[in-house]
Amino acid sequence: MTIARFALMPDIVSLRDAMDRLGPVAVPVDLWETRDAYHLSADLPGVAPDQLEINATSDSISINGEVKSHAEVTEDGWLRQERRAGRFQRAFTLPIAIDPTKVEATFENGVLKLVLPKAENTKPRTIKVNATNTK
Repeated sequence: MTIARFALMPDIVSLRDAMDRLGPVAVPVDLWETRDAYHLSADLPGVAPDQLEINATSDSISINGEVKSHAEVTEDGWLRQERRAGRFQRAFTLPIAIDPTKVEATFENGVLKLVLPKAENTKPRTIKVNATNTK
């Protein structure tokens, strides 16, 4: 009879690796608001600008794309594979309407930046009070 030692850590690491491969590609995003617009920054290393699809409506924004895998490495050649590959999608509903025709997108050093201008009718305006003197 052979006694096999139980090795908890390698089994846990193998399970974690398997679960990581099943999950979708995570795209970290920062989203903030200024008086005139919403601003979104998304980290997308390894994604080319032509692989991105951005859709804007008056109350939402969505980002779709794909992170390509390293096809030149065979399954037997990997020693460690932590970078995920696959399709991703992030979508946000915005609390105030935007003007989708004026959305601006820039992409530099793997960071997507969007400016989502608020619709003119939703921006706060200052109202001047006209007073008449009734003496």
